[in-house]
Amino acid sequence: MDDNLGDFLEDGHVSADQAAAIRAEVAVLLAELRPDAAALVDSFALDDYFLNSALGSHDGDVYRRLYDEVQSAPFNASHVPPGYADLLHSRLIKGAGRSRL
Repeated sequence: MDDNLGDFLEDGHVSADQAAAIRAEVAVLLAELRPDAAALVDSFALDDYFLNSALGSHDGDVYRRLYDEVQSAPFNASHVPPGYADLLHSRLIKGAGRSRL
């Protein structure tokens, strides 16, 4: 309901005071749920392949998995940034852009 609260307000199904009360109650419920959130999600028994998340892996080795994900990303296949060869390399070789002071 919180996601569509604007629609409920616009259509006159709830008042502004009721909307504020809903938002406050959602915040209270989320705070109450937070300590158990990881256990609840673990109870779904979703495997790492399905989640496709370095943060939610079964072994808890977050930093190694994040590093491995970043290293295997297509953008990081080359240590040369896109556009370097076309835009910068020739200028750096020729000395263009050097200060003439």
